[in-house]
Amino acid sequence: MASLRSVRPAVPPDGVHEDDANPGSRTRSVWLQQLVLGASVVITVLLVQALEPSLFTQWPFSSGVGVVIALTAVAIVVPWHRLPRAAVSVIPLGDILGIGLLSFGTDLRFGFFWVFPIIWIATHFSLAYLIPALGTVGVIIVVDAAVTDTGPLSALRLIVVLLSLTFIAITAHLSARQTRAFKQLLRRQASRLQGTLQRVSGQERRVSQMLNGLDTGIARLSADGEVLALNDTYVALYGVERDEPQRPGAAVEYATLRGEPLPESERPFARAARGEQFDDERVWLFDPHGEWHALSASTRRLISSDEPESTLLIVHDITALIESERARERLAATVSHELRNPLTAIVGHADLALDDPGLSPKVREQLEVIAAAGERMQKLISEILATSRGVFRETSAPAGADASRIIASSLASFRPAAAARRVSVVDELPASAEVAGDAFRLRQAFDNILSNAIKYTPAGGTIRISGDVSPDDVILHFADTGIGIHPDDLPHVFDPYFRAQSVRESSTPGTGLGMGIIRSIVEDQGGSLFLESELGAGTTVTVILPVRSEGAAA
Repeated sequence: MASLRSVRPAVPPDGVHEDDANPGSRTRSVWLQQLVLGASVVITVLLVQALEPSLFTQWPFSSGVGVVIALTAVAIVVPWHRLPRAAVSVIPLGDILGIGLLSFGTDLRFGFFWVFPIIWIATHFSLAYLIPALGTVGVIIVVDAAVTDTGPLSALRLIVVLLSLTFIAITAHLSARQTRAFKQLLRRQASRLQGTLQRVSGQERRVSQMLNGLDTGIARLSADGEVLALNDTYVALYGVERDEPQRPGAAVEYATLRGEPLPESERPFARAARGEQFDDERVWLFDPHGEWHALSASTRRLISSDEPESTLLIVHDITALIESERARERLAATVSHELRNPLTAIVGHADLALDDPGLSPKVREQLEVIAAAGERMQKLISEILATSRGVFRETSAPAGADASRIIASSLASFRPAAAARRVSVVDELPASAEVAGDAFRLRQAFDNILSNAIKYTPAGGTIRISGDVSPDDVILHFADTGIGIHPDDLPHVFDPYFRAQSVRESSTPGTGLGMGIIRSIVEDQGGSLFLESELGAGTTVTVILPVRSEGAAA
């Protein structure tokens, strides 16, 4: 992702005069102010030469012209950026004296030139310089009036000139102060903006680093299909040139592994550039290094109040996930296939043994339990195979089942194991408990509950199974006097592969998957499951299932 560069401050810090912050501007200002006055005086001299050359015979006029021209030459030659600011005031104060000589004895006809140095001082210097400058003008006017012995009208004209210069000086000084205050405000605002720009630039750099650190390819496209940004993962996957991101990369996308290449218009990038929205589109990518990648492509629309709308193309490399799914399918198929053969033999031999008319009732009952358990195992294996192959099963309406009969059948299978561990099982279930659910799946859940209760109940313990039937629900309780579960472990018993500390300390083996499977089955049937346990006192599993409605029963 592109990141903004840091920008140096373009304004001087607060409290620093503009001339001090940039000495070159001081020299240019001196040149500009003095050259304007010098040029005006030169033009005046040429006009005087043409219209009234007799003025050159008066030494004050010639001296004033010489002073102004000399000061102009000094202003051009002297390196003002190497001198203190106060040294610049010598030029306008000298101009005031030169203009005084220029206008001496001429009824102040050339006194208008005082406007130039007065405005210069009022604009760039403080009142400490302005007041002496106006005082010097006043002294020159008084001396001129005393020497030339002017009348009342001339004296009035001199006073008006002095007052006008004073007004111009005050106005220029106040305007300059306001201008400096405004510049100071602009500097502060610019400094704040500079700080904000640097913070935003830093945030953008950090975001770019985060996006480049992801193993997910990200491309941001404008509404016109222009590439705004690409992260490193996307560039590496597609072999895109950063300088020309619009050009197709060196990688080729396929609809299937080693199938037909996708048309240019059907590739995720082209579709995202057109503004299409899609999610989890699967494609195969043959990258520039000759490797295949399974990709999941999605788009997200980015809408902001201060930026044009854009589209985010997100590409996940799911090759490892696809390989793990295939490995899981192969494992499930292999295990199921290997289990099916011995189970077929067990069920077949049990059926053959049951055909013997000379069997005792006890042996026949045991063989029937073996045959039923084998058939259920075969059905479970078929379910595993169908799931591993991704076979779609249409969801049907909840069937009906008698929970009491299912639990009784499960008890018949587990009573030998309970007797071997000297654990007594007490059946307090109602005669019938019709529920809405799949009998096969419920039998799987009840088998897991009873198996856990028998495994974790010490010899001499008791397992009590009871139930309550209400108009809406069937509530089943499986209570044992086993080792129990610590309160800290209760919130995690449904997590995959989690085994409570009390279970780990016992010698009973397990995988930590049983409780999660039980809850999943019960919730799939529309029910709920609750667990209560006390360490060393036992555990109670409560299953609540919906009652089968009359319509379902019919």
